[in-house]
Amino acid sequence: MKQIDVLRNISELFVFKTLSDEKGYNFVVFKSSPFNQIARVRDKTEFEAVENHVHLLDGVKKSEFHTLIDIGTRLGQAMLTCLKSSYPDKIFYVFASVTLGDSFIIRFHQNWEGEAPYFDVDNLPCNNKEHVIMLTA
Repeated sequence: MKQIDVLRNISELFVFKTLSDEKGYNFVVFKSSPFNQIARVRDKTEFEAVENHVHLLDGVKKSEFHTLIDIGTRLGQAMLTCLKSSYPDKIFYVFASVTLGDSFIIRFHQNWEGEAPYFDVDNLPCNNKEHVIMLTA
């Protein structure tokens, strides 16, 4: 991934738009999402979490792992602040995941009534190969 692509991806973490489905549910997605309209969505949490995920870096090295956990926490907090500023009546989950040898990913979704968060962080391994941070507000 080129440096400019990394910076573009980071800058797009803070700009959103709303889409409605045929049932009138309002989904919050990154403004860069190719969707302008959506049909019926069965699993609202999954739709948002999958649509709203960004690979910030690939090929995470051992020497980068713990630093990326800290960066993921800071980026996640900043993203959550922007989401709450834009949508004060909604509750959001922001996840940053770091996987050694794989990717550094950030994603978000709303707290949908009757649906569990996309990741159950209490049952995920947090070790020296994979770490998931969950922030909510």
